[in-house]
Amino acid sequence: MPYSRFLREAEPYRISNCGSCGVKLRRSPKVYLLFPIMCIVLGLIGVPVFLQLTKAQVHNWISMIIIIVLLTGWTFLTNYLGWRYIGWVPLEDDKKSQV
Repeated sequence: MPYSRFLREAEPYRISNCGSCGVKLRRSPKVYLLFPIMCIVLGLIGVPVFLQLTKAQVHNWISMIIIIVLLTGWTFLTNYLGWRYIGWVPLEDDKKSQV
């Protein structure tokens, strides 16, 4: 799936069709580990940045712009890593394993 389609359509709970063969796919359960890991990364980066901004007595509007840019970048990085490294599972395999 190209990234542009992934960005518009892919959700962890949503079923998508394969772009080449049409098989129904769902996201691997590993996708649910990505978000907490990326939240830890955000905390490790965001807290020191926020503390430095506070310590340097930067104006609030500049701090808000920096935080918004950081959160936007984090969102796109999380999405890109999910697209790049978290795979798909055919929906038929789930039904067979449950029977």
